[in-house]
Amino acid sequence: MNLLKTVWAKIKWLYDKYPVIVVAIIIYLYYLLTSFNFFQHHKEHQSFLDYVMEWDSLLFLWIAGAALLQIQRLRKAHSAGEASQRTMERILDKQQMYSQLVADITAMLQDNVNNPLAVISVTTQEMRRRFETDSEIMRWLDRIDGAMQRIHLTIRDLQAYEAQKLLETSNEAVEAQRGSKK
Repeated sequence: MNLLKTVWAKIKWLYDKYPVIVVAIIIYLYYLLTSFNFFQHHKEHQSFLDYVMEWDSLLFLWIAGAALLQIQRLRKAHSAGEASQRTMERILDKQQMYSQLVADITAMLQDNVNNPLAVISVTTQEMRRRFETDSEIMRWLDRIDGAMQRIHLTIRDLQAYEAQKLLETSNEAVEAQRGSKK
């Protein structure tokens, strides 16, 4: 029983790897058997219909072989399409996780950075009102406001950069899949 399984596994591997050869072997083995049968009865008087009946199955074997090869080709194409679809699904899942991570990080940054910046901004505005005549304090407050603006713009740029990076990575993955299909 184990020997049959081993033989069957090898035949299946051979068929998956070289389907044309397997079909050709089957057809020519059948051709060999019909040739033996034909030459065994060649001395008997046979009509044209007898000859057709003797060789008609060979024609059908060729047709069946061609159909079998087409089925094999379609099966491989379907398998490749499913593999491509699974790859795209994994890429999209990874992109979705990445997008969620970026959204969480930027939300955390906004909460943990923008709230203190708002407090600093309110405080600098109050100080501007109290010390509007002191030019040195106003310069220091302008520097603080400039630094706060840079932090705010950096967070916004980080969000835009991450969104752009996500799009670029998705486009690269899609283009790689298209390239592998060709």
